Amino acid sequence: MKEFFSRFRNSLAARTCLWTLFLLLAGAGPAFAQSTVRGTVTDEQGNPLVGVTVVVANSTQGTTTDTKGRYSIAVPKDGTLEFSYIGMVSQQIPVGGGISALDVVLKEDSARLDEVVVIGYGSQRRADVTAAVSQIDGKELQKMPMANISQGLAGRLPGLISVQNSGQPGADQASMTIRGAKSGILYIVDGVQRSINDIDPNDVESVSLLKDGAAVAVYGLEAAGGVMIVTTKKGRQGTMNLTYKGSYGASFNTSYPEFLDGPGYAYWYNKALELDGQKPIFTARHVQMMREGTNGWGNTNWIDEIFGTGTTQQHSVTSTGGSDRINYFASLGYMNQTGNIKNFDYDRYNLRTNIEAKIARSLTFTLGVAGHVGDQKSPGFAAGGTSGTSVSNAPWLSVAEQAAYAHPYLPKEYEGVPTASQNDYGNTINPIAATELSGYSKSQTVSVQTNAALQWDLPWVKGLRLKVMGAYDRSTTTSKILSTPYFVMLASTPNSTSSEITYSKASDPRNNANVATGKKTNNLTEGFTQWRRITSQASISYTNTFAEKHKVDLLALVETRDYKTNNFSASGKDIPFPQLPELGFATTPADDPIGGSSDASRKVGFVFRGQYNYADKYLVEFSGRYDGSYKFIGNVSGRRWGFFPSVSLGWRMSEEGFFAPLRKAVDNFKLRASFGSLGDDNGSAAYAFLSTFTNVSSAPSVVLGGAGQNGIMTSLVANELLTWERNHSYNVGFDLAMWNGRLGVEFDAFYNYIFDILGSNSGKPASMGGYYPTYVNNNAQDVRGIDVRLTHRNHIGKDFQYGVTVNLTWAKDRWLRYQDSPNTPDYAKRIGKSRYMTMGFIADGLFQSEEEIDRSPWISGSRPRVGDIKYKDLNGDGAITYDQDRAYIGRGQRPQFNGSINLNASWKGLEFDILFIGAAVCDVSLTGTYYNHNEDNTIFTRPFKAGANSPRYLVEQAWTPENPDAKYPRLSLNPPNTNNAYASSFWYRDGKYLRLKSVHLGYTLPKAWTGKLRIQKVKVYVEGNNLCTWSGLPEGIDPEWPGVTNGYYPQQRTVVGGLEISF
Repeated sequence: MKEFFSRFRNSLAARTCLWTLFLLLAGAGPAFAQSTVRGTVTDEQGNPLVGVTVVVANSTQGTTTDTKGRYSIAVPKDGTLEFSYIGMVSQQIPVGGGISALDVVLKEDSARLDEVVVIGYGSQRRADVTAAVSQIDGKELQKMPMANISQGLAGRLPGLISVQNSGQPGADQASMTIRGAKSGILYIVDGVQRSINDIDPNDVESVSLLKDGAAVAVYGLEAAGGVMIVTTKKGRQGTMNLTYKGSYGASFNTSYPEFLDGPGYAYWYNKALELDGQKPIFTARHVQMMREGTNGWGNTNWIDEIFGTGTTQQHSVTSTGGSDRINYFASLGYMNQTGNIKNFDYDRYNLRTNIEAKIARSLTFTLGVAGHVGDQKSPGFAAGGTSGTSVSNAPWLSVAEQAAYAHPYLPKEYEGVPTASQNDYGNTINPIAATELSGYSKSQTVSVQTNAALQWDLPWVKGLRLKVMGAYDRSTTTSKILSTPYFVMLASTPNSTSSEITYSKASDPRNNANVATGKKTNNLTEGFTQWRRITSQASISYTNTFAEKHKVDLLALVETRDYKTNNFSASGKDIPFPQLPELGFATTPADDPIGGSSDASRKVGFVFRGQYNYADKYLVEFSGRYDGSYKFIGNVSGRRWGFFPSVSLGWRMSEEGFFAPLRKAVDNFKLRASFGSLGDDNGSAAYAFLSTFTNVSSAPSVVLGGAGQNGIMTSLVANELLTWERNHSYNVGFDLAMWNGRLGVEFDAFYNYIFDILGSNSGKPASMGGYYPTYVNNNAQDVRGIDVRLTHRNHIGKDFQYGVTVNLTWAKDRWLRYQDSPNTPDYAKRIGKSRYMTMGFIADGLFQSEEEIDRSPWISGSRPRVGDIKYKDLNGDGAITYDQDRAYIGRGQRPQFNGSINLNASWKGLEFDILFIGAAVCDVSLTGTYYNHNEDNTIFTRPFKAGANSPRYLVEQAWTPENPDAKYPRLSLNPPNTNNAYASSFWYRDGKYLRLKSVHLGYTLPKAWTGKLRIQKVKVYVEGNNLCTWSGLPEGIDPEWPGVTNGYYPQQRTVVGGLEISF
């Protein structure tokens, strides 16, 4: 905190704050004579409305209604009260003439024209928005079980593309992009750049998605991928409201392929040997012993043993209330996830409080404090879905991968010791032992987020406002990883010399258990990571209306961000007592005993925005930002700073006189158009304006004076001309509301042109010698598409309401310019292709005869067999070569089309919500992308790969002489060539799918029942997510994350029951 105050004191924001306080003291004036007005605010059915904002027009004096809809406010003589509430039509009512009691009935705002939409550094009425902005209420996130809000956003906002990569507790956040953007999303929480992953979903007030250049230009260099703004709940005037919400349920795999059991393994393994011209090794007697579990044989379903049933529970207590001087919101939250793989657990504790206080007539102070503690635990092996430098590296041998590699004909134990099979890389495999005996990896993250703001509404200049804000965020993570070796009984299958299964003692895959001596050498690593970010903002804004028709809203703001991080780790071996895992007890240094690094960055930006509204018909907005980046500090003049302007226009055609005949049907019709220029600096390394050097090798390169000396070489060639990557964003759209809001349409068409893309300077021939700038501004892409949101809301009678929401997004990208090598064939060049496409051979079915092989080209030195994949000779030279016959294939694994349908209804106390999501126009590859970014065979494409088990679909639908029209290549155990191992179009499948994402069913007890107990609300509910999926992929392959390598932690199907009580 000392560092924060030191920096804040010297910042521009601090100086503005001091001037603000000085002017406040100089401008204090006398109060006006006032009278008190009281009343109740209800809806059209007579139900009291809680939290209605009641303010004195043209002032900052206001209040909100309490839990019974009541309010009380002091009003100056001849004053006017404004009543506003989300979803209701605002009202202005004069209260002159001694009025002391005023009851108000608010009507539903069917067209949502007065809905407040959160935008960059402010908010607007929905009717005044000219950019592409979508928003949902936080209540929409409460209709499905979720561990974090990224899961709940899937399908809820048009333009948002969400893919969930994992179901591992604590690591199950969704990966999101906006409109297929190249750059990532900038996340803003309560006005400050922050992560959204650890926010308690119960604390969210609203989520806004800023999609076009006009909406995000005020965020400058980091906004090229769009902006998501999360606003947390604030306090409301009224008596204290206390709410408890809790849920508990179970989680299971959404999908996972079925693998062979013991007898099935024996049958198909023998069949593969026969097709390879070898004798089978499993006999009928072996199969019988598998079924009986005798003589060292077994029939273990390792997938079922590993993937069981997990649990999830969440509890939240919130309190809100306030007076005419101070409003508050406070919450406490707890979440626990017990994974459906043993020993994968996560606990999260949340705290949040938001306070708003009117410390003087024109001075408002807000304070927000939030924190979370996250405890994550896992075994000594990773869950799955990660990559490594080689398949023999321990982190690569995930639990999920071991479950697929383990042989099903083994029992779980032999002579009290875990059994193990061995893959082709020499690793002993037992997934149960990997989860229970391998040690643990524990980490705890503690983060604190604080922000304070002071706002002064100048009393002598109507609509003029000064504001300063400072935020200090800090996070620390401590970790302890204890690797404990263990012994296994390694099975040897029958062979030419033995007809029985035999066992021998062996070490676990990390080879730290010595069989000869019995010694187990454990390893302990402890680490510490911390970071802190200081954000400051100082702004001046002006809002006013002239001659009743001319509305002006102006903003100027300066923002600074200062970020620092550092980490270190230490390791030791051979802890005598693993029950006391302390580094000080280590008796042997680790291979890499010490590690550490640090980093720092600073950013500053100047923001402006001007909005003009004439007669609520003609709308125009100019905005922009002037940003500086430390990455270009040493470049030539004019490269360090970037200017990112935007302009947007709106025309509410429905307000024109000629539109009058249609107003009975059309509530609102607004046309919008925008242009914005954005920037990005992520594609370049820091300080790329300097050449850097590294050692030629760890060993001496030359001998000088009889002593070895290390040589150095250039590792990065400087480029002083580097500058911003640019993005020109174009958007046109319209908003339509009809029949008193029963039908709503939001439509946007967009085009983004990204050029001067920062990236590695590749594609140069060897003749250039290799000495040219490492990073350049060169390539170009574009993305085009549409967003559509359709809503229908209606009611039948007084008690039954229903709604339908359809969200559609289509986004297609392509390379317009790319540094392909001059020798690259046209079909292998990236220009015109999606950045999500990968290279591979073009398959032409399966070979069906030796004659067909004789007259076809194939890979030199690897004559294929009948049933192997046949490839097209793209360059026509009569041979299939890796360099000349591969092309970009498929349509990319990221869907071009995403959609959702949400149906909801309520009747009296019952409520129902169901959400379907889907995607199309994409292709899924069953091969895996490895550490070198090349695609290759996996356990999902090659039966018994590297000594693994096999998915049932892969062998049952493989080519055999009895099944020539097969879906998959020739069944083989030891193929004589690598013909079928290459990435090719053969392994691509249409990736379209439809998923029942969530279902929510709730019942709120009648107030006549709960009121007698002085309880405001009691609600019980059941809900679930990922309940059913339809796709054309092999059974068990998840269409949202098919790019797996050799095992992954599937996302979860969750069903919970819950209770909500308010006092």
